[in-house]
Amino acid sequence: MSIRRTLITLFLALGAALCLAVAVQLRSSLGDYREAVDLARSNLAREHISRAALALYQERTETYLGLLGATGAPVHARESRRQSEAVLDEAARALARLRDRDALAALATLRDRVAALRGRAEAAESGPAGAAVAGIFDGYTAVVSDLRSLRLVLLGREAGADPQTSGAFRLRTHVGVLLDDLAVTRALIGGLLLSDSSGSRPSALDRAWRSANRSELAVELLESHALAVDQRLQGRINTLTSFYRTAYHPTETQVLSRLADGSSTASIDSRWNEGARQVATTAANLQETLFAISRDRLDLLRRDALRIMILWGGLLLAGVAAVAAGWRVVVHQVVAPLERLRGAMLALAEGNLAAPLPETARRDEIGVMADTLRVFKANAIRRARLQDERLALHERLQETYRLLRRDLESAAAVQAALLPAPARIGGVRFQGRLRPSNFISGDTYDVLRQPNGPVHFFVIDVAGHGAAAALVSVASHYTLTQAILRRRAGEGLAETVAGLNRDWPDHLPYFTMILGELDPEAGQGALVQSGHPPPLLLRRGGAVEPLGEGGLPIGVLPGASFDEVRFTFRPGDRLLIYSDGLSEAEDREGHPFSEERLLELVRAGAGLGPEALLGSITEALRGWRASDDLDDDMTLLMLEAIQDEHDRGDAR
Repeated sequence: MSIRRTLITLFLALGAALCLAVAVQLRSSLGDYREAVDLARSNLAREHISRAALALYQERTETYLGLLGATGAPVHARESRRQSEAVLDEAARALARLRDRDALAALATLRDRVAALRGRAEAAESGPAGAAVAGIFDGYTAVVSDLRSLRLVLLGREAGADPQTSGAFRLRTHVGVLLDDLAVTRALIGGLLLSDSSGSRPSALDRAWRSANRSELAVELLESHALAVDQRLQGRINTLTSFYRTAYHPTETQVLSRLADGSSTASIDSRWNEGARQVATTAANLQETLFAISRDRLDLLRRDALRIMILWGGLLLAGVAAVAAGWRVVVHQVVAPLERLRGAMLALAEGNLAAPLPETARRDEIGVMADTLRVFKANAIRRARLQDERLALHERLQETYRLLRRDLESAAAVQAALLPAPARIGGVRFQGRLRPSNFISGDTYDVLRQPNGPVHFFVIDVAGHGAAAALVSVASHYTLTQAILRRRAGEGLAETVAGLNRDWPDHLPYFTMILGELDPEAGQGALVQSGHPPPLLLRRGGAVEPLGEGGLPIGVLPGASFDEVRFTFRPGDRLLIYSDGLSEAEDREGHPFSEERLLELVRAGAGLGPEALLGSITEALRGWRASDDLDDDMTLLMLEAIQDEHDRGDAR
């Protein structure tokens, strides 16, 4: 294939690929726009379904109280039915716009069930209510539950929403649950205040307690999500939860308690009714605010999708125009000059010295090609000289690498000499393993004891790898050892760590650390965690529990404070400390070994001895990585409280 045909084919292929890629993006943006529209419609349908559920809450309460003889309740029940029908009509229209036949059919079935319940309620109003009251109440509750399930089905189709909108959806769910439980509690308490039947009273009272507890859980969920929203919405959530906890919930508890022991509730009835009305109104207002936030956010997503779709459409048109213009440039500025250059080269090869050479005034690739033949020999000589220089440089690099490797091996031997051999000190038996990711390690550990004092231990993991991290590990090892030996009586571990952190030079890398002390005779232990993974405490009975919650590494924030974690440590108990080179070691797919997997492994091998347990962890890590190589230094240190006997190691 000639250069002309190759270039033209390549250009056309690239142009077509470009236009196709833009067209695919345009189609994708069109799909995103349609999805945004569907999300908005689905959100609107769920709004109306939530309002319908709220209206049915009210209808259920008024119908229930009316059947129990509450004054004015029948009138309120009829008004609630009219409101429920209006909201259900809106929900049906929203589902019709969504074109969800299954949801429409489900809503129609629910409306039939509501109509049947209303018929039963009217029949009960004209005759003795009896046991029908509880059945009607449960029937309404089942309808509301199915209506909420329908809303959750629609919510499950909105997985494409952004995190902010998804957060509003979750808050709406919690508010809906709170409104439902508030309505159930209000109806049941109202029924208990009206009913004289002792047979159903315990069941209704127990159900009211359960509903009140669910309301408390819904409020806790709202509080847990309040920190992730903006301040305006956070203020409304705080207003609701504060009123619930300070005003409504205590009164509700008093009413239920008095109903349970049979005492009079007359003194707090009005306060409870007003609190129930106010908390329900506040929750309903919060729900409407969340509806508005969801609508605004989804409308913004729809507008963004439309803007992106228009942008890709414009890019497609621009791409087509660019391909057409580029075609002309390639033919006249590249293909034609190359054909003239080819003709001149063939003429020179045939010995036609009179053949005119292409003009070399151009400074682009065409001009460079015209000068290539005249400089070919000079380039060949230069390439041979460069090759000789590369070989000599390679030999020097090999010698330098050999010397560097020897120095690193010597440094590794010195670093290993700093680590303590397995021994027994002060009623503590310990054993450690350190596997560097290279010749030298940024990890280190030690176990030592002050004269007549508790056994101290530490594990250090310096940020980074290589010689710099190794030198810092040696410096930090020495510094921490001296801090332990100079530690004054009554000085806490947290104070020692804070002093080390305060005095650590700013220009040196930070490091994570576990510093602790063990006193098996007193059955006590303590440690301070400075950004290090939580140690695992293996109880004599086989239980395994992590200790500590993190903390800041040493050298990050000079004024940082640290917490001391205290725990019991009796004979037979063991403490396993490890570095993140173990928990963060990845397999071939990039999955970390993880603290959870280590916890399961330790629990499974809790009955093994220290050597066997450390060996099983090391073998598990080797199997996980399918290699003996590590990306990060890995350290394991196990300390075990032993029965009272003379130390077999020297205090260091």
